[in-house]
Amino acid sequence: MKTLFVLAASALALTTASSAFAGEQHVKVRGRTDAAIHADIVSAASSICREDLGGPSDNLYAYCVREVTRNAVQKVGSLSLKVYDRQAFRSGELMKISY
Repeated sequence: MKTLFVLAASALALTTASSAFAGEQHVKVRGRTDAAIHADIVSAASSICREDLGGPSDNLYAYCVREVTRNAVQKVGSLSLKVYDRQAFRSGELMKISY
């Protein structure tokens, strides 16, 4: 597993090609549990999406957080983190705690 990766995304680019803003967050992964890594990824994704979309007021925000999180989890490349991510979003609990 990588020691550090950069979570970068343009939330508006998920819905429109005219976005010029991209957020960037660093998340440390070495020596941490999947739950801790995932929580930091979701927190970073929430922050990026909130900056781009202005807050968690609609379904676009939830979609943005999910897609940015999924992209970041894929970049880490850990199978156990991918499984954790699928379970977290499937349970529906994740979006409740990220608002």
